[in-house]
Amino acid sequence: MRKYILLFLSILLVVMLIASYIFNQMKQTENLSYEELQSVESTVIYDKDGNEVDKLYKTLPRENVTVDELPEHVKMAFIATEDRRFYQHFGIDIQGILRAAAKNIVTMSKAEGASTITQQLARNLYLSNEKTIKRKVDEMFISIGLEQNFTKDQILELYVNQIYFGSGVYGIGAASKLYFNKEVQDLTISEAALLAGLPKAPSTYSPSGNPEAAQKRRNVVLKLMHDQEVINETEYENARNEAVQQPSVPVKTQSDYQAFIDYAVQEASQLYDVSTEDLYEGGYKIYTRINRNLQDSMNEAVDRYSFREDSNEKMVEVGMAAVDPATGYISALYGGRDYTKNGLNRANSSYQPGSVIKPLSVYGPALETGDYTSTSILKDEPIDISGYKPRNADNRYRGEVTMEEAIARSLNIPAVSLLNEIGVDRGFDFIEDAGITLSEDDKNLALALGGITGGFSPIELSQSYTTFANNGVMNKARAISELHMRDGTVIELEKESEELMKSEHAKEITQMLQSVVEKRYGTGRNARSSIKIAGKTGTTQLSQENREANKDAWFVGYNTDLVLSIHVGFDQPDNNHYLKGGGGDTPAELFSDIMNQMR
Repeated sequence: MRKYILLFLSILLVVMLIASYIFNQMKQTENLSYEELQSVESTVIYDKDGNEVDKLYKTLPRENVTVDELPEHVKMAFIATEDRRFYQHFGIDIQGILRAAAKNIVTMSKAEGASTITQQLARNLYLSNEKTIKRKVDEMFISIGLEQNFTKDQILELYVNQIYFGSGVYGIGAASKLYFNKEVQDLTISEAALLAGLPKAPSTYSPSGNPEAAQKRRNVVLKLMHDQEVINETEYENARNEAVQQPSVPVKTQSDYQAFIDYAVQEASQLYDVSTEDLYEGGYKIYTRINRNLQDSMNEAVDRYSFREDSNEKMVEVGMAAVDPATGYISALYGGRDYTKNGLNRANSSYQPGSVIKPLSVYGPALETGDYTSTSILKDEPIDISGYKPRNADNRYRGEVTMEEAIARSLNIPAVSLLNEIGVDRGFDFIEDAGITLSEDDKNLALALGGITGGFSPIELSQSYTTFANNGVMNKARAISELHMRDGTVIELEKESEELMKSEHAKEITQMLQSVVEKRYGTGRNARSSIKIAGKTGTTQLSQENREANKDAWFVGYNTDLVLSIHVGFDQPDNNHYLKGGGGDTPAELFSDIMNQMR
């Protein structure tokens, strides 16, 4: 008896779980009202003040239409093609499923599908396009929920406003403008049939790419409309005789903030698991902390600057990243003087760091030991440590200097000697804790001077320097503050922070880095502006043979409100294309210009 009771309870539990699953799937459709779904537009990106920065679309933005704006022949073109029993079924067309299954068995293929318009809408609104049994089952139950909450006309309206029509456009409003340069109300039978034929394979049948294939598909739809008595013989023949024109596809104008936008889209995919395709399909809201005043200042400073190393063959490139040290949110990005959409983003590209690494690899960790201060005396004389013989950039040696002077002058010997004293592991760990990935091969004294096997980006450098600007706490750099999903769900990831040093040590290193800019011998004196800042220069050489030829030039400056890293250099430096100055030249001068504009 006990065995049967356990069996009964097990079956009851399974039934309850299935019922709960079905209920939850159907319940999803109540999250958003018809009015909210109908107003879904292209994905919008917002700035720190909640103002629109840009919309994500490839050719034309969405233009939602109401069902009352759809002529009867337009509505029936889609119904005849996609779901002839649309007004009879309850979201799932049982007859259609049986018919499709029978045809597939006869033809020994899977050519015939059975998704209703409601199921396609469910997939577009709530699901992915992955071809799994679970997704199909989810789709069916969500479809039933849609049918319970919305009228047939509302479902049809939402459907034509959601689907992809090829050539980068979503929704019938934008498709009508792109392919025929007219409003939906003015579509002819032939044009309606062409649009209704696109959802099956938008890229294949788009008239902008293949007018011949588009015409053949349109004629198939016209035949379906005729066979189902949606149009008469005369209308059928007249529509078939209309020529299909190949439209020109406009290219969306690139935004002044394109590098930031592209980075935010990439971040949405990596951190929020929302694909680029989904974002361009529309319905999302991306909130960021981009400071358009700062971004404009960056753009204008580079536009004004005269790069003396430019040539007809190559020009000097610039990458910049600004981060709010208190939050880690990215305030602005500069992707390059020739940045194009989804192109090489110099703000997110890795370069050899040179001396900008010294506060991270040597001086920050040294303060944390408790054995050193800004007034500690460091040796500045020729050294040989197991065959490693670094030298100062100016080939001068001062005997002894304070830590503050060593930083301000960016001297190499004191940095290497100090790293040797505190231990390479301590410097290595500090850098990695600041969010910069190193190789085990980097565990040597060259780490003091930025001699690492890889490199890091302006974004990573700004992130690491939030440690000094934020009282010893590093905040991971991010572009997105909130992502609003299609169903209204708001996702805000927790801030990722790491306490790397004591507050008093962060303030002390900031005081020393202010000397880099303020002292007459500071390597960053060209970065001076009306705003008090701390900073560090960095320079790497193209080769040991030509010490006047530089490959990378850096300046990173900060205060409690901003960390801004600037990298300057050729994308592909060579013996004919190199920098004549270092981090204290072009990068520092750009920084000063940007800060002066921000007053």
